[in-house]
Amino acid sequence: VSGGQAGNLHRPEDKQNFTALLAELRRQLDALGASDGRHYQLTIAAPIGPSEYKNIELNAIGPYLDWINLEAYVFYTANSPITNFNAPLYASSTDPAPESKRLNLNADAAVKAYLAAGLPANKLVLGVPF
Repeated sequence: VSGGQAGNLHRPEDKQNFTALLAELRRQLDALGASDGRHYQLTIAAPIGPSEYKNIELNAIGPYLDWINLEAYVFYTANSPITNFNAPLYASSTDPAPESKRLNLNADAAVKAYLAAGLPANKLVLGVPF
């Protein structure tokens, strides 16, 4: 696991620990639901950048979640080294970013990455700016 703010503690096993946390939350919510006849939803707000979602076991989290909110509304910020599209839906040939970023930092690429990891389309919610 990598990234985050300077000084944040992270360990290699945190990727698997996040999946284990979701599994335990789902187990506990299902147990509660069995006792009161309700279904408790478990969702996450998930990153859209490959450098962030590489820290999540995308191929393992689907069974535990009711849906996944893909945060596709801020790809570039005031801290970015270049001025760029804030939240591109698709890759653009006029994007000034290097090709590796241009092809991967857009909503279309993020959705395709989550689908390729085995997450069902009916669990993905694309968050877009307005």
